Formats: sequence, C-alpha cells, structure tokens
Amino acid sequence: MVRYTDDQIQKLILEHYNGKKIYILAPVVRGRKGHYKELFEQIQRKGFISARIDGVITELKHGLKLDRYKTHNIEVVIDKLEIGEVYGKQLNDSVKIAMDQGKGICMILEKDTEEPKYFSRSLMCPVSGISYDEPAPHSFSFNSPQGACTHCSGLGNVTEIDNEKIIPDPSLSIKKGGIFPLGPYKNSLIFWQLDSIASKFGFTMNTPVGRYLRKQ
Repeated sequence: MVRYTDDQIQKLILEHYNGKKIYILAPVVRGRKGHYKELFEQIQRKGFISARIDGVITELKHGLKLDRYKTHNIEVVIDKLEIGEVYGKQLNDSVKIAMDQGKGICMILEKDTEEPKYFSRSLMCPVSGISYDEPAPHSFSFNSPQGACTHCSGLGNVTEIDNEKIIPDPSLSIKKGGIFPLGPYKNSLIFWQLDSIASKFGFTMNTPVGRYLRKQ
C-alpha cells in the first residue's frame, strides 16, 4: 500500500515517463453497471471532451450512453502530453485536476503500451488502483460495519436455504404437504396464492412437487 503527495506524484511521473507520451486520466467509475448518460453530460459541462470507456478513448457526444446491464470502467481524459521539463506547469495543473475529478486518485496511461499506473493521496494498491480509508480500530472489529466480514456481517454464521428440508419428499403435491413448512392444504391466503401461480405456470396443486422442479 502506498500514498503520495501531489509533488511526489509529479516527480515520479517525470522520472518514469520522461520523453514518453501519456494520458492523464481521472477514474470516475470502476466495475459498476449503468448507462451513465447523465455522468457523460456532467463531464462535458465541465469542459472535458473525451473519456476512456472500458479501455477505449472515446469522444464524448450528446446522448452517449452505455449498456446499463454491463459492468463498466470510465476515466475522464484530463490531458494528453509528452513528458519533459517544459511541461512542468502543465503537468502540475493536470495532475491536480485529475486528483480533484478522481477523488484523490489519478491514472497515468502510456500511449504506446497502454499500461496504466495509479497514483493516490490515500492508501492505495499501485497495481489495481483500489484505494482504502485510513486504518482505525473499527476497521479490525467484527462488531463494526467497517470491519465486519461482508459475507456473514460479523455474525460468524450464514443463513442459507436447505432445499431438502423444505421439500423432503418431492413425490408429494403442494396439496398433500409437499412444501414442508406450509404443511397440507388449508383454506388460507398462501395456498390461494400458490393456486394462482400454479394456474399461470401450467401445473396444479395436485402435481407432485418434484415434477415441476425438474422442469426448472
């Protein structure tokens, strides 16, 4: 994990990319779904004319939107330049703008190799660009939302459905108690609802449960 000041970032860029052509980018979307039409409009209103969308530098046009059901990565193109001493002020300004737009993270993309490198004011993995908050006691506590396991929410147990306990005998119909927690048919709302579902999907309350489960 590393983090840099703006001056350190500029120094590293000058050392690593001297004489090379680069893009200075600001990551704004990483691994999220959506069409992002409104985001592209906001970017254009700020005066930026292009973005790197899923690895491709794209000119921003009115009405541009993506497939909302696919996962996307979007970086705003802040500047394109060839690194050298004459670009000191331009580099300084571009890095600061990238940091502001990328919420403390900027991405450098070498034009010839298209190899990205990330720089951040916060703790960050320099390879993936994943940034982390400052460590604090609650970051390591199972009893805190910030430190709890995301799979079990810090409880140590995960509730899952056991199909064999819900439907222990697939040869039974719903009417005869095929869904064990519900028991045999009763004149109640839940069974009226199941009857409607059965009619819609082409089976009856007398159909063995295992028969239509296999169809799924």
